[in-house]
Amino acid sequence: MPDTFYRIKEKYAKVKINDKYTIMSSEQDSVVLQSPLAIQLLDAISGTAVTKEELVANYHQYKGNLSEVLITLHQLETEGYITHAEPVFTPEQSAYWEELGYDIQRLSSVFKTKTIALKTVGSANGEAFKKMCAETGLQYSDVPYVTIVLTSDYLHPDLEVINKEAIENNTSILLLKIHGTTPYIGPLITPDKKDNACWKCLQHRLVLHDQENKLYRALAKTNETIDRPLVSHPLSSQWGISVAISELVSWLYHGQNEVLFNTLIALTAKTGSRIRHKIVKRPQCEACGDEEITQQHPEPILLQPQVIIADNPGGYRTVKPEETLERYQHHVSDITGIVPYLKEYHPIKNTPIYNFGSGKNLALQSSSLFWLNLHLRSANGGKGRTAIQAKTGALCEAIERYSLMYQGKTYTISATFDELQDAIHPNSCMLYSDDQYHNREHINEKSTKFYSLIPIPFDANKEMDWTPVYSLTDEKFKYLPSCYCYAQYPADDEKKLYAYPDSNGCAAGNTIEEAILQGFLELVERDAAAIWWYNRIRYSAIDLETAQNPYINQMVAYYKSINRSLYVLDITTDLNIPVFVAVSHNLEEDGKDKILYAFGAHIDAHIALERAIIELNQLLPVVMSEKETYLTTDQIFVSWLDTATLQNNDYLVPMAGELKNMQTDYSQLCDPTVYDSVQFCIHTTKKHGLETLVVDLTQPDIGLPVAKVIVPGLRHFWRRTAAGRLYDVPVKMGKLEKPYAESQLNPLSIFI
Repeated sequence: MPDTFYRIKEKYAKVKINDKYTIMSSEQDSVVLQSPLAIQLLDAISGTAVTKEELVANYHQYKGNLSEVLITLHQLETEGYITHAEPVFTPEQSAYWEELGYDIQRLSSVFKTKTIALKTVGSANGEAFKKMCAETGLQYSDVPYVTIVLTSDYLHPDLEVINKEAIENNTSILLLKIHGTTPYIGPLITPDKKDNACWKCLQHRLVLHDQENKLYRALAKTNETIDRPLVSHPLSSQWGISVAISELVSWLYHGQNEVLFNTLIALTAKTGSRIRHKIVKRPQCEACGDEEITQQHPEPILLQPQVIIADNPGGYRTVKPEETLERYQHHVSDITGIVPYLKEYHPIKNTPIYNFGSGKNLALQSSSLFWLNLHLRSANGGKGRTAIQAKTGALCEAIERYSLMYQGKTYTISATFDELQDAIHPNSCMLYSDDQYHNREHINEKSTKFYSLIPIPFDANKEMDWTPVYSLTDEKFKYLPSCYCYAQYPADDEKKLYAYPDSNGCAAGNTIEEAILQGFLELVERDAAAIWWYNRIRYSAIDLETAQNPYINQMVAYYKSINRSLYVLDITTDLNIPVFVAVSHNLEEDGKDKILYAFGAHIDAHIALERAIIELNQLLPVVMSEKETYLTTDQIFVSWLDTATLQNNDYLVPMAGELKNMQTDYSQLCDPTVYDSVQFCIHTTKKHGLETLVVDLTQPDIGLPVAKVIVPGLRHFWRRTAAGRLYDVPVKMGKLEKPYAESQLNPLSIFI
């Protein structure tokens, strides 16, 4: 059977200079050929239709023997200049595919064997997509290799049915939204790949950023989504179609395409950007995973020793912040992530003050205007003496808040308080007074902050869900109402809850031990803050020079340069775990004091001191605006900055006497490790009749350990005025001769 005719490959143009030089020119580059035999053979091939047999039969016409002719033809074909395969596309399209590295014969075979189908969902119109597929050469069949799902909304309810069918039938689908100013491409869902996320995994994340529809469904009592105007133009839709088909062809041809797997590509018409958003497969996904993962009774928390990084800023950590950031930053996306962004806010030039934001506090979402209005501005953030420390802190805080959310499936026990052995009354943790409960309606009417709301009194006879919480003190599980343990726990009426969302004691860490330590220290810090603030107790200040910390020295000098004070009070309680409050006020004469304060706690007093100052740095931009206004719209905060003075709030002023020495007044409490610190915390609270409880909030789809630590009796720094440590500790420590009455406490609540 004779060979087909040779031809110059479509991606090349042959430009003959003379008998010595011929240029093979492509779109991207050019190659100069100097072989007389190669030039002659190319002239013959381009001049008329000729087969390999004819070239070989007439070899004597060329400058070479038979062997040289055969070798040169082979080289020209191997190097991609000539081919004898039948053309399957137009010359222009063949040149296009060849330039992209495709073998057009193989590509043609792929189009014939790996066929497609198209489904449209909602108001999506597939005509333009069909036309482009036809022009590309893609072929349709009733038994497709992959189904393209063109939708007008990635949250359209029909997608759940399509996703379920794809999983059950083990078929592949590619999601597309090509209208609007931001077309979406992907993900490619192939159920046979174990690590491949499905639409249900994606839906979970999309809903997190869809507060408008959550509110709409609650108000309108519907499962539908908000009607939105149709936004479309060929400029963006054709761009979306082109990118989608290009990536689809790559997958069909190569058998893999990491651009489409577990990825949503967002094209932004306004900027021309093309951004890949990671989609995380949720092991607990009810469609493609095992939802029973989160419904098992939790395992006891068995603390394990770890090696910590000795020079890590900010506390005891098992890995550097750079490693933590790298490990979990794929969760950052305003479309598919749980962390919308990581951005530095209000940077201060030439000063090591770093603050990063990471979006809205997901634990404070709502389906009612009542609740939504109280926390629209609630956000996550991180701070540090380095940018990477602040950035990682912002990421971890966002993950912490996400993990605190009730995710829909978890192990609980339904019972009344009296029926359940080892049940803990939630108010032993919240510590609202009888007077607060009695006046709750009046208090809530005036509340502008979610943390000032008073829940309804607990009903011990009402059957409800209870969550196991592990007692590190007694080494056994006990139980707290699930509505106390999680944010956004389902409720018929958000105005009538037994507990409101509270992240106190909730922390993330590279290990569960790290998370527990950070959560516990937050409880200790806020307990000390409440005792100091509400009793308005004077405390001694610290001689900051004795810290022998270059960073702190630099901060003192910087605050002085902007005419602000910087000093730190030791507000440590009977627990003997160092807690400090850093204070700064305006030093300009005849100006407002503009007082800022912030807290820090740690087993290591030097770390606690640095934490308090870094926390204060996070607030500093509020009063650093070049304009007359503050960088906050919080009216409580604004009022404080405008009206509060040290003269009228003398508990913010150091007590007269010697300053505390960081080198001599603070002994090492335990070995400087995470494990030993946690054990010290457990034993210390036990000596004071307190119990350490932990809920492991770590989510399978995240991986970063998160714990909610609960020590009933330790006081929140929000206004919680029941009997207990708030009144007893000042007397015990000799700060007051007798406890104040509730009515004598500081009328201003902590608001920072």
